[in-house]
Amino acid sequence: MKSNVFNYSLLAVGIAAVMGITTTANAAKSGATTTGVEITNKATASYNVSGEEQPDVESNEVKITVQEQVSFSLIANNDDTAAGGTKDDDVNIKEPVAPNGFVLFRHTLTNTGNREDIYTVNIVSPDAKYVPANSTVSYVIYNADKSVNRSQNAVPYATANGQEFPLEKNQYIEFTINAKTQNNKAASDQSLTISATSKFLTASPAATVKTLTNTDSSFTRLPTFSIVKTITNALDLNNPNDTATYQIVINNDGTTTYSADATNIAIKDILPPGLVLSEALTATSVSGSSQVGTGTITTSNAGDAGFEITGVNIPAGQKVTIVFKVKKGGSGTLVPATAINHVKVTDDLDDNADTINNTLIDSTDSTDENVSTFYDTDDIEILDGKTPTTTGGDSTLPLLTISRALNLAGVTTREIAPTSGALGQVTHQTVITNNGQDVEGDTAGELTFTITDNDGDTPDAVNVVPNTVTITYDADGAGTGTPGSAMTITPTLVNGVNVYDIKTALPGGIAPTGTVTINYKVASVNAPLFTPNNSTTPTKESTTVTLKPADEGAPTPLTVTDTTTVRGLVLVKKQAIDADCTGTSVGTFVTADITGASPGQCIIYQIEAKNTSTAGIGFVITDVIISDLLSNFSNEADYVVNSATTTASAGGTYTATKDATEVTTTVATLAPQGTATMQFKVKIKTARTL
Repeated sequence: MKSNVFNYSLLAVGIAAVMGITTTANAAKSGATTTGVEITNKATASYNVSGEEQPDVESNEVKITVQEQVSFSLIANNDDTAAGGTKDDDVNIKEPVAPNGFVLFRHTLTNTGNREDIYTVNIVSPDAKYVPANSTVSYVIYNADKSVNRSQNAVPYATANGQEFPLEKNQYIEFTINAKTQNNKAASDQSLTISATSKFLTASPAATVKTLTNTDSSFTRLPTFSIVKTITNALDLNNPNDTATYQIVINNDGTTTYSADATNIAIKDILPPGLVLSEALTATSVSGSSQVGTGTITTSNAGDAGFEITGVNIPAGQKVTIVFKVKKGGSGTLVPATAINHVKVTDDLDDNADTINNTLIDSTDSTDENVSTFYDTDDIEILDGKTPTTTGGDSTLPLLTISRALNLAGVTTREIAPTSGALGQVTHQTVITNNGQDVEGDTAGELTFTITDNDGDTPDAVNVVPNTVTITYDADGAGTGTPGSAMTITPTLVNGVNVYDIKTALPGGIAPTGTVTINYKVASVNAPLFTPNNSTTPTKESTTVTLKPADEGAPTPLTVTDTTTVRGLVLVKKQAIDADCTGTSVGTFVTADITGASPGQCIIYQIEAKNTSTAGIGFVITDVIISDLLSNFSNEADYVVNSATTTASAGGTYTATKDATEVTTTVATLAPQGTATMQFKVKIKTARTL
């Protein structure tokens, strides 16, 4: 940090008032002592006449009065208007200074009288935060015409203090005090005075003073860094080529009364054992606002030494962000629980290599910093990744790793009748496999799952049956062990969703390579066979099982979507014209209307009943009764005796029967995709009653 001219608030005016300092133009002036000096003079002459001495003669007397004036001024010349002061008065206020740094105070001593005077200059430090022994004074003496009379640079304090300076009229001295501070912390004030005493000025009249004093005060300003390191993605320890991404945000707080720009700072990242940079840092790795200077990367090669960036500038209220990637490798053994990546910021607060003890070191490692030396309150280092809640707090965290690996498999497709009842319910099955190195689900909330009924086209027709979710555990997952019995798992309602926690039914969790099989049932009530907008598309509903790993290194949620299709018996009625009723000239069977048929011709009706469920996953339909009422056609046509027949694709041939009211047939069983067809003939009446 370099000392610059800073902007101050009206707080400076209040501080000046407390110190008894006026902030209006009030240069220290002595007043004047004026002395009238009379000079009288008469001439005398002696002479001889003819060799004889004659009496002395005197001239007339002449008299002149000289007005001799003794006065001087001592003026403070720092431009402290930004701090609430006034240039060229008797105070320099709140000059910014770094801890243990140097601050410059400028003053002008002028002989405003019309004769020579001798001035004794004293510099007094009433504040222990100044170090006179390490302070110096420089001065330049100017003649009345502003030409340089003589000068002296960096006179030690001990030499300059009490030194006498003779000045002719209108000569003046410009002093520069280079005052060294010590043990001054953020927001501390420290003051000193410079005085000049006239040798010849008397105390009369009363308004005159022999000694003039200026007061100098400085205000300690410095940056306040907050270092926050986060991991934006974890490192998969099972994948030697996987990378983890770190983000470092270094903020220079701009809200304190002592805020200052940070200039020319160094940022160093220190990798823990077992990690290396996976790729070299580049300019794009470091970013900030347009006011931020992102510095120079001094260590850019990938390796286990970390990196350092120098020459970074962060104005007050601004921040710099660094993003980099790491992977397993390098020297040492990676222990994720203790693999904490620390960051250190170093700032020579006045950018002066000759100034000792004012290099600020802030770090996420509390053993590698000196923050308490420069601030009244030490900062806090957080090592669990939580956000700092105090000004200047730092945060980092252990390496976030993924040694966990889970798989969710077993998408199932089931078919269900329009109304299932208890016996017709179908069961879906999903398998969780622990492919990682650690036990999964042995802590509450670490491994949960949900079963979401997606409703589909018929929201209330097919639903998950409550209290039917079970899990079965196989410790080795290979089928060589003995799977446990099915265990009912009870959900917890969270925001209206049933959440199943593995630990509640399996307290020991799933061992590596182990599996948990989830079973759940669905039931139907009056579900339509086909979607409302398409009579040939079967109704389908889906349910989604979502596995939700949590806690450190959690993989992303996994989902499996199961499908339940409504299947059942479909009847299709077709008709064809048998023109001569002999079966030798039968037209094409169609479901469409037939026009132009004539009395005396026959109509063959064909009714096909099909089990639409799928072989292998479907169900058998039993006790199928196909019927066609005689009243549907008896007024216009007569049933042809013995024309009713039934065939079935699975289950043999069945004879249709006719009674007084209907043509009917019964099929005992109809397998998935099986069909049963009943056919009979009617003859269009030639003498229909009109």
